Amino acid sequence: MLVWFFPDVVIKENIKLNIGEWITKRAIIHPNKPFLAENNKTLSNRHFNEQVNKTAHALNDLGIAKGDRVALLMSNCSEFLELFFACAKTGTIMVPLNFRLAVPELVYILKDSEPAVLIYSAEFADKVQEIRKSSLSVKQYIGHGRDLVEGDRKLIDFVDSVSERGVLHTAEVDLPDPLFIMYTSGTTGDPKGAVLTHQNILFGAIHSLLGYGVDRSYKSLVVAPLFHIGALAASVTPIVYAGGSLVISSFYNASDVLKTICREKINYMFAVPVMFQMMAEVPEWKDADLSHVRFFISGGAPIPLPVIKKYQQEKGVGFVQGYALTETGRLTSLDLDDSINRAGSVGKEVFHVNLRIVDEQGRDLPSNSTGEIIVQGPNVFAGYRRKGGTIVSALKNNWFHTGDMGMRDDDGFIYIVGRKVEMIISSGENIYPAEVERAIQSLPQVKEAAVVGMPDKKRGEVVAAYVILKKEQQLSENEIIASLSDKIAYYKIPRKIIFVEDFPRNQSGKVLKRILKKRLEEISS
Repeated sequence: MLVWFFPDVVIKENIKLNIGEWITKRAIIHPNKPFLAENNKTLSNRHFNEQVNKTAHALNDLGIAKGDRVALLMSNCSEFLELFFACAKTGTIMVPLNFRLAVPELVYILKDSEPAVLIYSAEFADKVQEIRKSSLSVKQYIGHGRDLVEGDRKLIDFVDSVSERGVLHTAEVDLPDPLFIMYTSGTTGDPKGAVLTHQNILFGAIHSLLGYGVDRSYKSLVVAPLFHIGALAASVTPIVYAGGSLVISSFYNASDVLKTICREKINYMFAVPVMFQMMAEVPEWKDADLSHVRFFISGGAPIPLPVIKKYQQEKGVGFVQGYALTETGRLTSLDLDDSINRAGSVGKEVFHVNLRIVDEQGRDLPSNSTGEIIVQGPNVFAGYRRKGGTIVSALKNNWFHTGDMGMRDDDGFIYIVGRKVEMIISSGENIYPAEVERAIQSLPQVKEAAVVGMPDKKRGEVVAAYVILKKEQQLSENEIIASLSDKIAYYKIPRKIIFVEDFPRNQSGKVLKRILKKRLEEISS
């Protein structure tokens, strides 16, 4: 068998490149081209590859091998991506953690994924101290930045301690292998670990190249949190695959983000609708020059038509939209030309995806009929992680059932009309009512709670809760909200509490949430 030798990698003939080897290839083909900029730091393809390789060797020194998990509780930074691609090169499975989650939620994920190492940003040191009080399998805690938990190793020292090494073997990591586990809320309220493979991310990148014409000239501003599928699969990996460059930031201030877009001449950014709304409302908007922007991608929730029109009419910038899931990445795309005249649609399925709309018996429905959306394609995940490390497929007859209800019009455009399950999507974050209900019902004064989504102009939806108190108990809306702050993530906390004596129910006693939603609409109108 023919073997090619490169500076720090061995690639065997007939083995397809894994995601980590994209970095190796870029360093070989265009070593001096910019790869990443963050604050005052700039890394070329060659320098970024060197950092990735050092990180991979450092993880190996800890005994981390293919199939082991490395959890990241980190804000957006170059080191996050260095770890991501180091894991990809060696077959280590990354577990990105949503830093907005409360400590009990993080502990659940860590117990389920069983990582050998937890790497965290210093700003989350307090959460890590609480996490360590739980019985976990984590053997090493490594921090990035200053003011870490006392005794924990610093990431920079950990990586820089690696001396020059020989060849980094990556060929044994192939496309069907797991790349990362991303946790998404389950229908029972417990998070489920969706196992995404190298192949899944490859085809997500291919769809961006095919559908949007992304090429090596593109510069992407990465502001969406990297623990999210949207950031990794839309902001980062398509640009890396195409040969473009990244600017790493975080969305703390809309004015600063808009200034960065103008200063760095960004031409591509993924964000949730509320980010784009906030940018259009800051004083800097009036004089902002966005002529270099090719397009923006909005995801996580429907973007309001007035926002689309404002960007298009005042700045000449269009939006690409679509429909995506954690388990599948992007399934559909609404092109720039259709963003206004097809407002409300999520577009048509992307090139390598088969999409059907079916009835309860799995039969295809005609145009303009509502049914469940089911899909298949190389971007569909491997399955959910179960305790013990087994991966359980979620396919039924080789199709993934999304649980979303949709319809296809006569021209082939897809519209999402509801959800088979009652998930709430708020600024791109998935919230299942059951997990919020459990948190509310843990309060000693509460007898029962029922949670529904409430429309919100900026976030798409927010949480509203109907609450029944126990007899002779008193509790105010503000007291409930305050009591939930250490139980669930901030974005899951209800924005409205409605106290009631009872819930509408069917004959079996199940709460009729459609009636509660209707009542909420009447209250809000």
